[in-house]
Amino acid sequence: MKFSHCFTTLPVVVALLFAGHGNLGAQSPASPSPAPAPDPAKVPSSLNRVRDGGTIAIAYRPDAVPFAFLDENKQPTGYGIEICREIVRLMERELKKPLRITFVEVSARTRFDVVNSSKADMECGTTINDPQRRKTVEYSMPYHFSGPRLLVRADSKVRGIEDLSGRRVSVVPGTNSVPLLQQKIDSGVLRGGVLVEYKTYDEAREAVERGEVDAFATIDVLLAAQRAKSKDPTKLAIVGAYLILEPIAIVIRKGDLDFKKVVDRHLASLMLDGVVGRLYNKWFLQPIPPNNLRMDLPMTFSLRDQLAWPTDRLSDEMRR
Repeated sequence: MKFSHCFTTLPVVVALLFAGHGNLGAQSPASPSPAPAPDPAKVPSSLNRVRDGGTIAIAYRPDAVPFAFLDENKQPTGYGIEICREIVRLMERELKKPLRITFVEVSARTRFDVVNSSKADMECGTTINDPQRRKTVEYSMPYHFSGPRLLVRADSKVRGIEDLSGRRVSVVPGTNSVPLLQQKIDSGVLRGGVLVEYKTYDEAREAVERGEVDAFATIDVLLAAQRAKSKDPTKLAIVGAYLILEPIAIVIRKGDLDFKKVVDRHLASLMLDGVVGRLYNKWFLQPIPPNNLRMDLPMTFSLRDQLAWPTDRLSDEMRR
């Protein structure tokens, strides 16, 4: 199922990260936004609930390869899932008790509401931390950096945003690529372009393969996964500069600052101990089972800096 929207521009916007970290992506009013956050005083602390109940709920998206997806046994796995499992392992050590993990499936549209309603304690996937979203949810420190680029057919003449005038671009509703494109509608740089919305990443990629659209725009890690999943990856190419480079982080319920502190402390430990770096190599530089998909995405300088000097400060916050 798809929906089309005309747009007239998509200028190149490359965000430089302050000290290697940051994000400038805001959502437009037309983009799906998280529902208003609950009053923290009226919702039990996730930390207390986990400690008392012995269970922690992790939200995941089933199609966010290699961050979160279902393995051959229909169990959640991936880079983000393994990092969150490691955080839970450290929580168990600190609490001196075992914790049972339950998983809650979410989509790009539902992930924030599921966490804020306490149906999940954290969401582990490809969620971008931007200023607009921080009004309604909390985030851990970043554990990855990515940004929107373009997936095109290898024989396409499209090699960057500047080539999209009068062309069709597939997007997935609820992702940051949509507001980034829609914000530029009135500038008139790319007249006659059309945004075509698809429900899943697979559908958006298949539209490129069929020639139904000229490009698929979303963050490069998801584009790499889609290229790897195609029948012939050599027929697809990831092109263009980042529209913006943004931090990816774990989503936590708004106001749940005690739980955030615990997550950040354990996440920083995993970075300094080399665990996150080893997981990156496993999921981005090695074949991914069960189909031996190859992402072939080298680590960005921003992530290298984050693993060496873990921080929760973002560029938009530092400029205040």
